[in-house]
Amino acid sequence: MMIVLRLVHILTGVFWAGTVFFFASFLLPSMRDAGPAAGAITKQLIAVRKYPRVILTIAILTVLSGFALYGLDVSLSNGAFARSRPGMVFGLGGLAATLTIFIGFIIMTPTANKMAALGAAIQASGQPPTPEQAAEQGRLQKRMGMGTQMGAALLFVAVVCMAIGRYV
Repeated sequence: MMIVLRLVHILTGVFWAGTVFFFASFLLPSMRDAGPAAGAITKQLIAVRKYPRVILTIAILTVLSGFALYGLDVSLSNGAFARSRPGMVFGLGGLAATLTIFIGFIIMTPTANKMAALGAAIQASGQPPTPEQAAEQGRLQKRMGMGTQMGAALLFVAVVCMAIGRYV
């Protein structure tokens, strides 16, 4: 059971963190710089590929498998693991990852849905975006960028904690 949980935790965690780091460092800045031309990519990511749903599912699997691993360690040690340095470091990493999921639910998913709806409205009109629509696109892109940066920073903390937790 530990091996399966560990594999799920590591594989989903690598996918989640890697995707968020790529999104924050390369994709989102490139889309911002592309301006209205990024609309097709936004549509593909959000409406077609369902990026927000997929990444949140992966994130939840990562955190739940991590909670299960942590719980097993606490149970097997009669609670001593939670008070150990490794237990505290892993716990901090789990907290950072959990906060990242909240950012996904509170900021990222609603913003992505608004971006998709706005993009669909602009495309349906067959016209370039109105000044109001362009302003709204810019506001949503800023919000997405802020949420992505916050999530990437928290995931960085989580990854560092998971990498060093065993050795502290």
